[in-house]
Amino acid sequence: MSSRIVPLFCLLTAAASSVHAADPVHSRQAASAETEQRLRQDVQLMLSRLAASGALGQNPEQIDLRLDEPAQRVTNLGILVDSTSAEHARDGLRVLGATPGSTAENLGLRPGDVIVAVNDTPLRDLGSDANGHALAAATLKASVDGLPDSAPLRLQVMRAGDMLALNAPLQSVTLPALRMELGAAALAGTDPGATSKDAPTAGGTAPADVAPTGGQGCGRISIFDVAPRQQNLYGAVILALDGKVPGPQGQQSYRASAGTHRLVVAENIPSREMGVGPIASRRRNISKELSVIVKPGFTSMVAAQLHPDKASDLIRGGYWDPVVWREIAESCP
Repeated sequence: MSSRIVPLFCLLTAAASSVHAADPVHSRQAASAETEQRLRQDVQLMLSRLAASGALGQNPEQIDLRLDEPAQRVTNLGILVDSTSAEHARDGLRVLGATPGSTAENLGLRPGDVIVAVNDTPLRDLGSDANGHALAAATLKASVDGLPDSAPLRLQVMRAGDMLALNAPLQSVTLPALRMELGAAALAGTDPGATSKDAPTAGGTAPADVAPTGGQGCGRISIFDVAPRQQNLYGAVILALDGKVPGPQGQQSYRASAGTHRLVVAENIPSREMGVGPIASRRRNISKELSVIVKPGFTSMVAAQLHPDKASDLIRGGYWDPVVWREIAESCP
């Protein structure tokens, strides 16, 4: 039977940057830029691992996740232990690994060590919690979290049949407040006072700061339906991209070279939103053309904009228009 490895404490790393005494503002800006870049890389790596493991499900593009965390002090014990079951921790917590630069490494902990006590609190024969995990792990974490920064941490450890006493000051770091939003909610969070770059553009009219056709690089055109309903924006379907049927079927984002592209678009507006009763379900689904200027490194979000004052103009299709409602910075490999 395979055993699950449960990490108790995260590896916390601090970005190091040089300090320019003569220009502290420049130094802070450089440090912020470096930290942001490293954070982006770490988050992408984490999400890639979650997606590969199946934790994001069959439709990761539909994930709607919001994380809000206040500023907090976090201990950096940096240790992995086997807390799979009470049986595995009957004689103490077996060490599986220690992260570089952590308190665990400074203590001298090695894989295979068995922690039997922390600051004179025994960890043997503590049983399991409601989920079947060893209570010894929760006891160790609570004991460490209750210590102030730089407080002495004492572990009793069995190593190859010998009892050792390991001592080191506890390390901790203060994390800034965190707010992270993933998925549909992040894309749909448009500012009501958005500039022309965020406003819907239709009929081939591109935002003012978009480069003309003939640029280099690539971007994307997306019909992922996260447009804000308060702006009367709804789903759309791309029937043709530059005269060709885009594929594969069911795809919602299409890679495109930088420059001007001509789309043939159909609307996917729910009949109940049109305000003209059952007759709306019998409307003629008229496709319309839309000219989109793709900027390198950007995704153009396409939607169908409903005109409530023309909701009865079903036959001629005057009740809607295809629009680019937002551009999102997104790398295009």
